[in-house]
Amino acid sequence: MRTLLFLLISLAFLWSCAPARFVEPLKKGEQVLSGHFGGPVAKIPGIGAIPIPFSSIGYGRGLSDQTTVFGNLHLTSLAFGVGQFELGASQKIWSSDRMGVSSQLNTNLLFDFYTGANRIWPQLDANYYYKYGRQWKPEKLDKMCAVYHRNYNFFYAGISNWFDFYRTESQGRPNEQLWIPSLQFGHQWIRPKWSYQTEFKILAPLESNENIVVPYPSLLQNQGALGLYFGITYHL
Repeated sequence: MRTLLFLLISLAFLWSCAPARFVEPLKKGEQVLSGHFGGPVAKIPGIGAIPIPFSSIGYGRGLSDQTTVFGNLHLTSLAFGVGQFELGASQKIWSSDRMGVSSQLNTNLLFDFYTGANRIWPQLDANYYYKYGRQWKPEKLDKMCAVYHRNYNFFYAGISNWFDFYRTESQGRPNEQLWIPSLQFGHQWIRPKWSYQTEFKILAPLESNENIVVPYPSLLQNQGALGLYFGITYHL
C-alpha cells in the first residue's frame, strides 16, 4: 500500500498536485491560512474515476500590494512518510480595476523519510484573472479614501510550467521531458474572512499516460491527465 501511494504521490506531484497559488496577490500586510484538496483524476479499481484526494495546508503574507510570499505543507503524503513542501512568491505584473496578470515562482521539494530519496522541482506559473461582483460599488468615507466591499469573485486561466532536470524518473526510467506544462482554469469567491477556490487542470498534455501504475482519464486520450482541485482560505 505504501509503495503504491509513494508512486501515486511522485506521479501526481510531478503533474502538479495543487491548484494555482495566489492568482491575485494579497494586499500589503495581509495574512491568510489556506487548505487545498484534490489532484489528478484517476481510475481507482472498484471505485471509479475520482480526483486523488491529496491535501495541503499553507500560509501566505503580502509583502506589498504586488508581491505575496507563501509556503505549503502536503499532509496526505506526510502521513505516509513522504515530506512535500512548497515555498514561493506571487507577483502582480499588470492590473486594472477589473483584471490583472500575475506570475508565481515556486520551489517544490519532496523527501522520503524512509529511504532518504529526495527531489526538487522549480515551477513558474502565469495567470490572467477577471474580477466581478460587489467590489465595484465602493463606499465613500470621505474625499481622501474609499472602502471597497470584500465580496467579489474572479475567474482565471493560465499555464503552469514544471521543470524536471533529473536524468531518471520513477522506477529508473530515463527522463525525456525537462519541461512539463499544464493548463489551468479556475474560479475564486472572495469574502471578508473566508474565500473559496475551484480549479480544473489539463495536466502534462505532452506526457504519455500509458504504462503507468494507475490509469488517468484525459481529454487528449493517451496524453496527460485531468485535475480537479478545491481550496478554502481564512483571512487572519
